[in-house]
Amino acid sequence: MRAAGFDRFCRPPPCTRDVAVSTAILVIAGVSIFSGAQVRALPDDALPAGTSRAADAGAEIDRLWAEGEAFERREALLESARIYERIAAEVPESPFVRWRISRDYWRHADRLPRDDKNGRMHYFRLAEDWADRSLALDVKCGECVLWKLASMGRLATTSGVMHSMGMAAPIAEMIERGIKLEPTHDDGRMNVSLANLYYAGAAFYRIVPDWFWMNWVVGVRGDKERSLKYIRKALEMSDPRVDYQVEFGAVLLCLGHDQHDPRRIEEGRAALREAMTIPHFQSTDAVDIENARILMEQPERACGYSRDGWINLDEAKAH
Repeated sequence: MRAAGFDRFCRPPPCTRDVAVSTAILVIAGVSIFSGAQVRALPDDALPAGTSRAADAGAEIDRLWAEGEAFERREALLESARIYERIAAEVPESPFVRWRISRDYWRHADRLPRDDKNGRMHYFRLAEDWADRSLALDVKCGECVLWKLASMGRLATTSGVMHSMGMAAPIAEMIERGIKLEPTHDDGRMNVSLANLYYAGAAFYRIVPDWFWMNWVVGVRGDKERSLKYIRKALEMSDPRVDYQVEFGAVLLCLGHDQHDPRRIEEGRAALREAMTIPHFQSTDAVDIENARILMEQPERACGYSRDGWINLDEAKAH
């Protein structure tokens, strides 16, 4: 027997559409905040077609989902993740619920102090584990790819850039794979999964060095023009966000410094000044604004900008 209204949960989710499938590391930082989101039942794309539940079980899942989202809106992310884990136990075929768990653990890790390396590593690993579980259920789920690569990227930067060279090519592959899958999930224009993938790609191709031997040694090299293209796409898809705008400024400063182009450096500074006018909606926005002030004063550091710490690429090259 199906729960009343439960058929609406059983359509094929957007992330399973038959679309083409086709850091040296960085911050992958597509974070999510539920600013003003409404409490709701488990969304339409949460369960695959053919899922069947008893009526009382369906009502309980909806109740738990509303409770988990309420925790998430208050940024009680561990509580939210644990509620979602209870739902995952009831719906073992749902990649949607699993990538939402991954996102909660990722966001919790991102908010921990930078000197709490063990705590950050622990929760980024949990985020990666739940992303892996989601992909095991649906390899074509773009949102699942997003949180897998987000976890990989932050595990890399938390470990240290020069200890993570081997992760650069897999992360690049995940970025391009996720973009080609064109995930459709969004929580409103402030948080669009595809825009987050473009944002992640922009940061990746800016921070990974474009030294000629990088592709030969690790299988990928930086690409500052691609980085600029990707961050422009992210900005087009989303309402103003501090982190996107700071990345836009960082890319322009990086290009300006590399090309000795004062015009691009001034464009980068203008982008950072605009970032300072955007209302904050993420817990990390204040940190990004402080970093923007540093970038405006020291544009030569832009290519190595990372929320996990500034990367000295000249020093890295020397080693």
